Amino acid sequence: MLAADRLETEDHLTILHCRAYAAHHEAVAAPGGTADGAPDGTPERFEAEVGASERAADGYGNAARVAGALQMRADLAARRGDFEQAEAGLLRALDLLETAGRPWRAPRALGLLGQVKLVQGKPADAVPLLHRALAETARWGDEAFPVAPTYAMLGHACAHTGDHTGAVRALSEAAARYDRAGAVQDAAETRLQLAGILDDTGQEADAVAVLESVLRGGDTAAIDERLVAQVRMNLGRGLAALGEHREAAEEFLHLADTVADWEDQDIHTTVACEATTALAAAGHWEAVDAARLRALASHERAPRPDQVAAMLRDVARLTVEAEGAAGLDAALERLAEAEAVRDRAEADGHPVVSCYVTGAVHYERSRALAIAERSEEALAAAELAISGYEAGGPAGERPRAEAVRIAALLEGQTLGRTDAARERLAAAVQRCAGPDLADVREILGSLRERLAAPPRA
Repeated sequence: MLAADRLETEDHLTILHCRAYAAHHEAVAAPGGTADGAPDGTPERFEAEVGASERAADGYGNAARVAGALQMRADLAARRGDFEQAEAGLLRALDLLETAGRPWRAPRALGLLGQVKLVQGKPADAVPLLHRALAETARWGDEAFPVAPTYAMLGHACAHTGDHTGAVRALSEAAARYDRAGAVQDAAETRLQLAGILDDTGQEADAVAVLESVLRGGDTAAIDERLVAQVRMNLGRGLAALGEHREAAEEFLHLADTVADWEDQDIHTTVACEATTALAAAGHWEAVDAARLRALASHERAPRPDQVAAMLRDVARLTVEAEGAAGLDAALERLAEAEAVRDRAEADGHPVVSCYVTGAVHYERSRALAIAERSEEALAAAELAISGYEAGGPAGERPRAEAVRIAALLEGQTLGRTDAARERLAAAVQRCAGPDLADVREILGSLRERLAAPPRA
């Protein structure tokens, strides 16, 4: 008789739990993923069904069922941004599961609590919760637990705590599990994050290998085209940073063709600029002009003045580095184009950091003139660069100091005005007093000392 009563009770609680779960599923499927965005009656239905399940479970002393109801409430609370309510509900659910001796039901509550902590900006609290959720899942063999997404969250949390090794390990595991599940999009997104962490920690070659695995490892047709574009963009930049400019140019040109018909043409402008710089760095000068004109034409349709001006400066710099004085006229022409881009942007009201563009153009002009041994003109251009960067306020202090360094080298070494150069450097060292400019201060101070030393016999 007692056994029959227990079976009847369990059947009753199971039915109520299923009804609550169905109401929870309906609420999650609603716009915004919360009951608040659902059709009329859904919030009330969710509260009624979950409340009935919780009350019945509490009345029968079934702590595990109460915990299940609390988890559903916490999930919706988290989805609508009420993280305090979600956290409180999950902590109570975990206490109930421990009291009931049902540790195999804890991983989902632990995972959700870790996610809540992460969204709250508490990654150090999230990491042990996510580790524990994964460990308990492995221990109890919960095959329905979202292991790959939890590893991805763990990687994100580790990255925010500065544990980059842990982040790489977790994201790698997440990507591998997504692969095994056939979740191509999720695997690609995870590898994009993984490559970003590798790149940020100086592991550029590894980052490039990860990005290449996304593009070469399978059918990219199953991946969102914008994600593929971002992967290819990052790959091109990674290859360029490794000095593999020809390969970088190939990636950028491929990407430019891909995005040429996209509605948001500013992406095409950006990519065309990157392709032009990579071609110049690779020494493919026969293709540089065509790529530059493509970038300028795209800029007319979708202006990106800062990026276009930077591309033109890069081409100018690379031209004189490759051709020396013979390339000066072409380099000066590119720098004049950069100034025209700035002026047009200002006239048309497009966003442009004018002071930086001005300072950078004069800086590159100074270097080009110095290579051509037109030292007085180079010094005058360096002076203009210093003034241009100075107009940018605190953000311009670092590039301003570099322009001062170039001016001092021209003044002290090339033109023989050592005292003037040392005075310039002394003032610059004093100006760079902040702790964020300590390295700059050391460079300028060291140059000043070198200029003071008598020449070696």
